[in-house]
Amino acid sequence: MAAFDKANSKGASFPSISPSPESSSLEPPRTYSRPRHILRSIQRHVWDDPDKSKEEKWFLFKLDLFLLSSACLGYFSKNLDQANISNAYVSGMKESLNMYGSELTYTGNVFTAGYVVGQMPAVMLASRVRPSILIPTLEVTWSVLTFCSSSVTNVSQLYAIRFLVGLCESGYFPVMIYLIGSWYTKAERGKRVALFYCTAALASMFSGYIQAGAYSGLDGARGKQGWQWLFIVCGVISLPIAFLGYFFIPDFPETTRAFYITKDEAARQCARLAAEGQKPLGHNPWNRKKLLRIASQWQFWVLPMGYFFVQTSFPAEQPAYALWLKSTGHTVYERNVWPTGQVAIGVVVQLLAGMLSDSPLLKGRRWPAIVVMQVGTLFGVIIIAVWNVPDTLKYVAYYFTYFAAGVPGPYFAWYSDLIPHDHEMRGFVIAVSNMFSYIMRIWWTNAVWRTVDAPRYKAGFIGASAMGVALILLTVLLRILQSRDDKRRSDEDVTGEDAEITA
Repeated sequence: MAAFDKANSKGASFPSISPSPESSSLEPPRTYSRPRHILRSIQRHVWDDPDKSKEEKWFLFKLDLFLLSSACLGYFSKNLDQANISNAYVSGMKESLNMYGSELTYTGNVFTAGYVVGQMPAVMLASRVRPSILIPTLEVTWSVLTFCSSSVTNVSQLYAIRFLVGLCESGYFPVMIYLIGSWYTKAERGKRVALFYCTAALASMFSGYIQAGAYSGLDGARGKQGWQWLFIVCGVISLPIAFLGYFFIPDFPETTRAFYITKDEAARQCARLAAEGQKPLGHNPWNRKKLLRIASQWQFWVLPMGYFFVQTSFPAEQPAYALWLKSTGHTVYERNVWPTGQVAIGVVVQLLAGMLSDSPLLKGRRWPAIVVMQVGTLFGVIIIAVWNVPDTLKYVAYYFTYFAAGVPGPYFAWYSDLIPHDHEMRGFVIAVSNMFSYIMRIWWTNAVWRTVDAPRYKAGFIGASAMGVALILLTVLLRILQSRDDKRRSDEDVTGEDAEITA
């Protein structure tokens, strides 16, 4: 670790690595035909700069193929498991386990308890235990527990399993966001965090298809009901993905032993990240006073509040659009199919927001993408809050409400820029943000998204409008604080250089 600290210090370089890795990675200027020039320009705005060297392109390709694909597949299986409990409930589990009261709510509550309890310990462990061991082991455990869910005979057994599943799944999201932010540079991470994040929406869609297939094709097979086969099928999907993680997850650049990353590539990546001001793993290690130091910094308080605003600024807590369609006499088919357009829009805007924030247009600045997406959602939620508007405008507004789905990708990609000075703190604040949002949304949903208010949900849409405005204001505040901190760090670097010259 000391070797990395020394290599990442001002003016130092790694052996056989140019002191300016970014400038040395550019190929000599070439002349291209107009069609190819257009294609390269599109590539530059949509994914990565085509002028990177072959070595850098190859490295990023490997990182995407192994780290990013493993992260997305694992997050898909995690959210598939979270969605399958509701699908199982409406497909026979309710009757089999005599869940005629509030048992489904209690099942969700015990899962949430485990999910909340496990997040911060998991992130703290990730800097001490290799993520390539920690994360796949948690995945294997929740996959086995998913298989066990198919054999429960009473609701008490289901409660116990769901608590353990929540505990195992709790570390996946914050640790993987932490890892992605620790490998990719500012111009690379936004689109990749967005791609990772949008797999949750895909999982919720596929869960319904899997349940439909399991119920129609396997119900009664080998003496098991359709809802039991749903858990078995989900376990069959999750377990191989978990084992891939042992080989695909590369740990951190400073500690990687991944078979597909050479020592020179790891050193070069450390240098690239150091050039952007990121401190390496172990620069500020965990000790008794570290939690107090983290709690004394503004990021610990402001960023979790911002993510709560993100999660409550659009109507994700209730099927508001489907219930409005039902109240206006639409068919069952229309009520089931039309709202999937909201999910599709959410996936598209997530990818667009990530690409936009990484593109040469914004050059890694996250706040414009966040504001643009949030303004789109504000347009929708304000119209529905007003309510007395033409139905045609309501149709449009319901789809616009999901523009906020594009915010989390740039928001979490921003963490690496807002907390470059403390590697471990960055992971910790990611976990706190996710945990805080999870807890706060429980009372928020009960307070403003009450079922009795359907389909209008006046309080819900007014609340979403207020949270959207709060998020925009907080985004501006984050930009101001970032500029202040960047200037302060720049001044400290200049002062340090002057002191070295004087000495």
